[in-house]
Amino acid sequence: MLLACITSLNAQTKYSYQPMTRNQKSEIDNYMFAHNVSTFLVNDRIPLGPVSLTNVVNMVSYNPIEGTRLRISGETNSSFSKHLALSLMAAYGTKDNKFKYALGAAYNFMPKARSVYGFPCSTLSVNWEDNTYMPSYPNYDVAYFSFGSWDKFYFARKRQFSASYLHEFPSTFAVRPFFYHRQITSYMLYDGGNVTELIDPDYDYTNKSFGAELSYTPSRKGIGIFNILNSRFYAFQTQISLDYSYNIQQYIYKHEYNRLELSAQHRFSFKPMALDIKISGGKIFGESDGYMYFTPNYSLASVSNMFGFNCYMPGEYMYKQYVQTYTQLNLGGILLDNISFFKNFRPNEFINFKALFTENDDPYCEAGFGVDHIFGFLGLEVVKRIAKDNPYNMPQWSLKVRCSF
Repeated sequence: MLLACITSLNAQTKYSYQPMTRNQKSEIDNYMFAHNVSTFLVNDRIPLGPVSLTNVVNMVSYNPIEGTRLRISGETNSSFSKHLALSLMAAYGTKDNKFKYALGAAYNFMPKARSVYGFPCSTLSVNWEDNTYMPSYPNYDVAYFSFGSWDKFYFARKRQFSASYLHEFPSTFAVRPFFYHRQITSYMLYDGGNVTELIDPDYDYTNKSFGAELSYTPSRKGIGIFNILNSRFYAFQTQISLDYSYNIQQYIYKHEYNRLELSAQHRFSFKPMALDIKISGGKIFGESDGYMYFTPNYSLASVSNMFGFNCYMPGEYMYKQYVQTYTQLNLGGILLDNISFFKNFRPNEFINFKALFTENDDPYCEAGFGVDHIFGFLGLEVVKRIAKDNPYNMPQWSLKVRCSF
C-alpha cells in the first residue's frame, strides 16, 4: 500500500521550467563580470606553472624622473614549494636609462605549511634591491598614479638589504622582527619641472634599522579567499599594530633615533551599511635628518588615494610626529539599489572624513562622498578641502576616480 502511494505521488510530480528574465540574466552577467575582473585585479598575477607573474596591472607606469617605467616581476608559487618562495623584479626607466632590480627569498618553517605566507606562518624573508622609491608615494609605480601632477615630490635611489621574520600565533597575534641596511645614492626634489639633487655624492648616506612589529589581526585566523560576490565593500580587516625601530643614520653627521608608530582600524557592520575607522600616529625620538621623517601619504593624480589625502600639499613635507584619522560610512546601496540600472552593479555609496595633525602645520582635513564598486573595482569621489591655510593654492574641490584594488 505504501509503495503504491509513493508510486502514485511520483507519477503526479511535475517539474516546470521558468526561463530567466532579461533583468535576471543581466544581473548575473554583471556579477560574474565584476567577479572576474576584480579577482584578477586583486590577485594581480598570472600563474605560469610553478612561477607566477606578479604586479601585472602595473607593468608600465610613469614618473618625471624615470620617464616611462617598465617593470616585470614574478615569484614562485605553492606548485613550486609550499615552504620556499623566490622572487625577482626588474625595471627600466626610459628617461634616466637605468636598470633597477630586486631579489628575494622567503621560507616558512611550519611543518604543515599550505603556502609560504599561509596562516599560521613562521616565515623568514630576505631581500636585496637596487631600486628607486618615493617617501610620499609608497606605491609610486602603480599605473593609475601616473596621471596627475608631479610638482613638489621627493624621489630617491637606494641599495638595500633587508631581513624579517614573521611568526603568527594561533591567537591571531603576530610578531615580526626586522633589520635593514640602506644606502641612499641619490635624493632629489622635483618642483615645477626642476630637479634639485639634495645630497652630495661624496658623502656616505646610510641608514641601519632594526626593530619589531607587533600586530593583532583576528581575520587572519579564519582567512579564506575574498569573493567579491559576498561583499560590495573594499577589504578592511580589523588590525592593531605597533611598530618600533632603532635607527643609526649617516647623513653628513651620524644620528641615532627611535621611531614608534601605532595604528588601529576596525569595521563596524550594521547591514546593509558599515562604518570604517582608522587612526594612526607616530613619533621620532632623537635627531634625524630630512629623508627619514614621516611623510603623509597623498595623491595629486586623478585617481583617489583612498586612505591618504587628495587636495593636500604639505608645507614641511616631513614631520617628526603625526596623528592621522580616517572615517568612512559605507551606505551599501541603500540609495542606488532603488534604481534598477545601478542595482545590477551592487554599488556602495560612501561619505568619508580624513584629518592630519602635525607639530608644524595647522590641522588639515578633507571630506569626500561618492560611489564605489562599479564593476567591482571602480568608483567616483568628490573631495572637499577643509583647511585654514592654503599656501600652495590647492583646489578646494576635486573629482577623483577610485580604484579599490
